[in-house]
Amino acid sequence: MTQTVVVRGRYADRTFIPDGPLPEAEGTAELVITPVACSSTGSIAHAFGTAGTLRSGDEILDRLRADRDEWGGR
Repeated sequence: MTQTVVVRGRYADRTFIPDGPLPEAEGTAELVITPVACSSTGSIAHAFGTAGTLRSGDEILDRLRADRDEWGGR
């Protein structure tokens, strides 16, 4: 094979997981890892106060009750 083949995937728990099938070719290979920021570093509390429109607890409860009444006996 005269052309370089790039195999994309991810590396987790010391294992490479390819995004697709591996090529039939054999040869010298390199594993290059590009670190990505983990999105689960914060807690659920970081989401509080980030909504476009903040509603009070009473407004949320009123909306839930209205939705439940619309559902009827389902």
